[in-house]
Amino acid sequence: MKSITVIKNALKRRKSKQRGLQITNPNNDLSESHVSKANHNLQVMDDLDKLGHSDWVVVVAYYAMYHSATSILAQIGLESKDHATTVAILEYFFSKHLDNRLLQKFNELKAKKDNVEQLYLKDEFLDYIWKAKTLRETAQYGTKTLIPEHKEILTLSKEFVQEIRILKNKITEDYVKLIREIILDIDH
Repeated sequence: MKSITVIKNALKRRKSKQRGLQITNPNNDLSESHVSKANHNLQVMDDLDKLGHSDWVVVVAYYAMYHSATSILAQIGLESKDHATTVAILEYFFSKHLDNRLLQKFNELKAKKDNVEQLYLKDEFLDYIWKAKTLRETAQYGTKTLIPEHKEILTLSKEFVQEIRILKNKITEDYVKLIREIILDIDH
């Protein structure tokens, strides 16, 4: 499903009082709290790895990624408890496959092309979080305690959190305003 469709559906769920995408005020304190939680989860992940709990390494690695992704949402004034919606926001607003309407708005802001490219999250990082989500579900809801891919997810989660931290520091107030305009437009 395309990320815009996921976003639209999440906005509709919110209107019907279901768990959906909430439009809030940008909140840098909350954003930083999510970064702190992501960092905490990375430490817990390493501790669990040393203890040989590969199933829980995968679970905590995913949540480190999820909290770092959620930090971006808080920074731009969105709240989602739906994991697919959180990733859809990253895909729609921060992937190299920017929607033409979004790209046009960038041009209206007279943003330099290289500045726009700096806000891209490489597709591989979006793939990392989807892979971690799938493995997390297997580890958390399944009965196996040995997850052979746990070392890979451990590494990918650290890379993902670092990449989100870099992206987060590049988001300008103008970009936040632009995203909020587009979200409000999508919401109508």
